Amino acid sequence: MITGNKGEWSEIYTLFKLLGDKQLFLGNKKIKKLEGIVYPILRVLRTENNGDFEYSIQDEIILISGGKKVFKIEISEFKQKAKFLLEKIKANTESTFSVPEIEEFVQSINCISLKASSTAKTDITIVVHDQRTNQQPTLNFRIQH
Repeated sequence: MITGNKGEWSEIYTLFKLLGDKQLFLGNKKIKKLEGIVYPILRVLRTENNGDFEYSIQDEIILISGGKKVFKIEISEFKQKAKFLLEKIKANTESTFSVPEIEEFVQSINCISLKASSTAKTDITIVVHDQRTNQQPTLNFRIQH
């Protein structure tokens, strides 16, 4: 059974939410969303203890690669799991907890642990498309709860 604290579950929630939304919204210093500034997400990269994995967005499908096999999951799955997991994170009052309803899904997308590898300097890496410059920058983020 996978257990973690709110911060650790937040890393998985962030992965689900980004893949479900297919876009990265920018914010200001006060963590308020800046309207009208959105980057379409091309790929999300995550380092696990068992390797590096890539989640590529292709229309309404996420193509997951980096392990022994490449497979596809519909984006709607990530949207549903993100919504469900956010409710569980908000509702939980324990210091650590499990969410058995999504554990199989988490493992099926190559997430062995809730948080990124301890050797990784970032929790999540996102490749976006900057429509103003027509570039594809790679952005690294730390996830703080």
